[in-house]
Amino acid sequence: MPLFLIYSILFLVDFQYGNGQRFIGKSCKIFYDISPTNVICDVTSGDQWCLDSFRELMNGTKKSYLGDDQFTLEIECHGGGNISIRQPIKLPGMTSLTVRNCYITDYYDYDFSPEVMSIESVLQNLKFTNCKIEHSHLAYVKHIRKNFRKLMTYEKCQIINTLRTFIFQNSSFNFIEPSEQYSIANKSMDLEEYYRNELKRHERCAHNNLKYIEMSSLDRYTAEIRINDLLQNGIFNSLNVINLTNNNLARTPSSLFTYSMYETVDRLEQIDLSMNKIEDISFIYIPIMFNSHLNVDLSKNVIAEISNQDMKKLKALKRNTVNIRENPLICTCNQKSFYEFIAEINDKNWRQYTYLKTMQCLDQESKRNLKNISEYSYERMCKKTESLVGAREGIFERNKYSILAFLLVLLAILVACLLFKYKSRIAQLYRVKTSIQCHCPDNPKHYDAFISYSSSDERWVYDVLFKRLQSLLPDASLCLHHKDFIPGACIAENIINSVENSRFTLLVLSSNFIESEWCQLEFQKAFHQTLKHRRHLLVLLIEDIDFNLLDYDLRFFLQTYTYLKYSDKMFWQKLTGTLQISTKSNKRSHSHNPVFKQLLQSDYETCV
Repeated sequence: MPLFLIYSILFLVDFQYGNGQRFIGKSCKIFYDISPTNVICDVTSGDQWCLDSFRELMNGTKKSYLGDDQFTLEIECHGGGNISIRQPIKLPGMTSLTVRNCYITDYYDYDFSPEVMSIESVLQNLKFTNCKIEHSHLAYVKHIRKNFRKLMTYEKCQIINTLRTFIFQNSSFNFIEPSEQYSIANKSMDLEEYYRNELKRHERCAHNNLKYIEMSSLDRYTAEIRINDLLQNGIFNSLNVINLTNNNLARTPSSLFTYSMYETVDRLEQIDLSMNKIEDISFIYIPIMFNSHLNVDLSKNVIAEISNQDMKKLKALKRNTVNIRENPLICTCNQKSFYEFIAEINDKNWRQYTYLKTMQCLDQESKRNLKNISEYSYERMCKKTESLVGAREGIFERNKYSILAFLLVLLAILVACLLFKYKSRIAQLYRVKTSIQCHCPDNPKHYDAFISYSSSDERWVYDVLFKRLQSLLPDASLCLHHKDFIPGACIAENIINSVENSRFTLLVLSSNFIESEWCQLEFQKAFHQTLKHRRHLLVLLIEDIDFNLLDYDLRFFLQTYTYLKYSDKMFWQKLTGTLQISTKSNKRSHSHNPVFKQLLQSDYETCV
C-alpha cells in the first residue's frame, strides 16, 4: 500500500498515540486519561479550522471513545492561524471552550439548522484570549433579514444560560467592509438599528448560573460597550465578580454603580477596576439595602487625592471595601478627613482599611519623597504650611511700602514705553477727539464732494456712483478727475485744490486704490482735512480687502471712523443722507475757466 494512503488513514481515522491520547483528524488530540476529557487543537499558519467540520467529526469519534462523557475543548493558533466559529457555539457534551491567539471568522454567522438547535448545550466556561473577531455589517444584516425571529430569541441574552464564566481577554473586533459595498452597508444600518431597539424592548435575560465576567486588556471603547450591553439586558442571580482590569478606562462604564445594577445583581462581591486611569472615587455608590460585601479594586490607577467629599462616601460604604493601593497619592492639606479616618483605623473600627496605614504618599512640597501616610497628621503638616504662609505674609507686611513703590516705578516705566511707542497714533486720536466741525461762512466750497478713485475703477464710478448720485441728489456738485481737473496743472496741485474746495472727499476703496500712488496722495490730503475738520472723509468700501495690506494711516482711519460698504442694503440711503447736509447757500457756482487754477489755499488753519 502506498505510504501517502497509510498517512491519510492515520490522520482521518482515530488511532492510539501513546498512553491515553488519540488523534482526531489532522490537528486535534483527545486526552482521555484525565477528567473531564480534554481535546486540544493546534492550528498552524495556513490551516483553516472549522467548528462545523469538527462537530461532524466528533459525532462519530465521541461515541467510540467518550460515550456520554463530557469534555473540554482548547483551540490554540500558531503563526496567525484562522478558525471558523459560527453561532450558536454548540458541541454535544462540551463544557468548556478556550480559544487562544486566533483570528475568528463567521462569528456573526448563524446555524439554526435542526441538527444544531437540537443539541442541548452544557457549555459552562467560555474564554477568548489574544483573539481577533471579524465582523461585517453586511453579513450581519443579511442574517437579521433571514432569521429575525430566531435571532430575537437567541441574541437577546447574548450568552447562553448555562454559562458560569465568560472571559474576553486582550481581544478585539476587526470591522471589515469592502469599499465598493460601503454605501450599501450604511443603508443597511437602519435595519440593524431597528433590530437592536427591538432587542432592548424584550424582557431581561436571566443568567442564573453566570458567576464570573472578565473583560480585560481591551481598548476602552470595546470594554465599555460590551459590559454595558451585557449588564443592561440581564438579571444575574449568581454573579460574584466583574473583572474590568487594564482597559485604559478614565471613567467607569455607565452600567456600573447604578440603582439598576444593584436591582439585577444581588450577590456581587468584587468589581475589579485595577490598572486603569481612574482619577477619583466619586463614582462609587452602594445603596443601603445592598446585602453583599462588595470589594471595589481601584489599585494601580491615577488617584492622587482622597477629597473630604470622597471620604464621606468611603465611610458610607460601611462593610464594603475600596482598594486604592499603588496609586500616586499626594499628601495635601485638602485631605483632613482622610488623615482623621486613618487615625481611627484599628482592629475594631474599619479593619478592612488597615492597609492604608502602610501606604505611602508623595510629600506635597517636594512631590518626590515617599513617606508612610500614617506618619502625617493634618495638624502637624498643615500648621507647617500655615506657618510658611504666615511667614510670607509677615515679610510682605514689613516691606509693603517698598514693594508698592517698586511696583509704581515699574508701572510708570511701562506706561512711558507705551506712550513712546504709540505716540503718533495717540496724537492722531487726540486731534480727532478734540477737533470741532469748522463752519466758515466766508469761505464756501466749490463742490459738495470730491470723488477719489483708481482709474481701474473708473467704469463703476461713472456708470454706478456718479449717475446714481445725480439722480438722487440733482443739486449736488461732484468733482471728478476727467471733468474738473485743470488741464496743464500739476496732478498733485489738482488733487490738493479739489480736496480743499470740497465739503467731502468720497474715497472709493478697492484693491486697485491701494496700489495707486496718486490715490494714496488723495487719501493723505483728505485724511489731513479730516484731522482738522471732522467728517470730511467718507470711505466707500466696494469690495472685501485685507486690512493688513493697508498703510498705517488708512488702517487707522478704518479702525477709528465709520465707513460705508457697497454690499450694505442701506448704502445709498446712508451716503445721500450724509451729502444732503450741503445747501445751496454755502456753495458758489462752479467755474471751468483757468481762474480755478489761481484759487488760494483755504484758510482752514484760522477756522480750527
